[in-house]
Amino acid sequence: MMALVDVYCLFNRARGTELISPEDLLQACSLWEKFDVPVMLRKFDSGVKVIQTKTHSDDEVFARISSLAQKPDALLKGISPSDAAFTLGIAPALAKEHLLNAENKGLLCRDVSPDGFRFYINLFNEIDLQNIHLPKAHGLYHTWISLATAAH
Repeated sequence: MMALVDVYCLFNRARGTELISPEDLLQACSLWEKFDVPVMLRKFDSGVKVIQTKTHSDDEVFARISSLAQKPDALLKGISPSDAAFTLGIAPALAKEHLLNAENKGLLCRDVSPDGFRFYINLFNEIDLQNIHLPKAHGLYHTWISLATAAH
């Protein structure tokens, strides 16, 4: 996966003097569906456009993000777009888009502070609505409570 802006810069750098316009690149990307090319243009909710393989799976990305967010350190401090970028092997700006998608899906919760974005695993999914005041003795919530009390 690469941001369309990065593809535009790399393509024009490789061409040297015969540059293409951003509109030409967008038009070329729209033709890919007609020719069954193994890549596609994708637009995130924020408007960021990327080129990715057709075999790309958001579910696989969500599983990797969820696994990262469940590590003991991440349960306490959350994960940043840079943390996710390192795990996913993509640029931090694209990792942030994936984190925001995971938040929209209900996998993560976001904290915005002067230090930037931090994402945490969504512990609200752990709440048993039948026993809302009874904490579970297992699961992510229990692990989070154990880590939080041990840290203090």
